Amino acid sequence: MPEYGKTTIVICDDDQDLGSRAAAAVAATMRERLSRQDELVMILAAGESQITFLAALAAQSDIAWDRTVCFNMDDFWDPRMPEQYTCGYQTRVQLYDKVQPKRTELVRYNAADPEAEALRFEQLLREAAPVDILCQGIGTSGHLALCEPGQIDFGSNRWAEVVPLVEQSKKQLIEDPNFKDLGYIPEKGITFTLPAMLSAAHVFTMVPLALKKPILSRVLSTETPTSDLPATIIKWHDGTLFCDRNSCPDFLIEEL
Repeated sequence: MPEYGKTTIVICDDDQDLGSRAAAAVAATMRERLSRQDELVMILAAGESQITFLAALAAQSDIAWDRTVCFNMDDFWDPRMPEQYTCGYQTRVQLYDKVQPKRTELVRYNAADPEAEALRFEQLLREAAPVDILCQGIGTSGHLALCEPGQIDFGSNRWAEVVPLVEQSKKQLIEDPNFKDLGYIPEKGITFTLPAMLSAAHVFTMVPLALKKPILSRVLSTETPTSDLPATIIKWHDGTLFCDRNSCPDFLIEEL
């Protein structure tokens, strides 16, 4: 299998195959860790790229979800926004309502004070740590969660922050089937930082669909990780990246 630094790359046939293979890998890791510890802590993402993975994970059997604590990694912050357009709503409908985890922790998208909400969310993760599993995607801007290019610090002491959304991320989200009917994208979000997310013992990155091919090509051809392209940090972390033939860079397809 090809590799990007410490990250192994798995090339799947399409987004359905990716969802199934990623879910099987995550489920196997969950079962293994739950066989030797009382509780599991995992961080999950929302968005179009996670749809087939979340559906396939919900269908996995023999997982002790009643001993699993799930955090969403980010969400928009906008008190006027209907709940149905939040990241938390997506993961709740697609996964949490189906599997009934021991506990789910979501960003309060309509909190009166976003800075206070970021501090609250950070404290919850610190209390629950260590994190066992991270399940994430890569945005078309190169972001992980809402950690955007040029706005993040690989060595931040914070575990959650209030962040502005960059124009490329807004463009991606306005076309996302989960969000496009809202008609706008909020200006701010609340997100876990990279040090928080990448503290996880197991890192899984799911990047299907043709719209991700340009950014995945940039990421996987970047020699040295840089905060100008946050997703490049996966090169330094043990993990598995799942892409499909639509998102996979040409230079990797040619090697098959």
